[in-house]
Amino acid sequence: MTTSTAATGATELPALHSDRAARQPRWGRAGAIYDLVVTVGFATPFTAAAIFDLTRWAHDALALPGARLPIFGPAEMMFIAMFGTVVTMWAIARILRPEARFIAIDTVGRALFSLWMTWALLNGQSATVVVFLIGEVVWFSLQLSGLLRLRRR
Repeated sequence: MTTSTAATGATELPALHSDRAARQPRWGRAGAIYDLVVTVGFATPFTAAAIFDLTRWAHDALALPGARLPIFGPAEMMFIAMFGTVVTMWAIARILRPEARFIAIDTVGRALFSLWMTWALLNGQSATVVVFLIGEVVWFSLQLSGLLRLRRR
């Protein structure tokens, strides 16, 4: 509820709950911003194709071990773009509402993403995946530490 100040015509906003920030896990919003930056490019088939071209170029230029990413057809690009869209929307939701329950769900998701990336690497995928794996492990660790710190309070 807002109240007007008659003398100035200004509107005062109600005081925010001082404990709201204390209930938000440390690193939650930052992890969501990272996800948005990393995944928004996968949200359309056109931008995802460009990212995959860049990944294939890096694989070749650096002579990395593992299999070079294939060129994906329309069906594969559709699923990639759908998943990119979902992760982008999930990142926006966590930016707007960095609540502990959402960050906890995301932290479990990061553990699973890390597991799938490790599985891909162990099954011969290009070492370019390591860049994404490092990001997942770093943000998993930071978010988990924030959740544990919040729980101790």
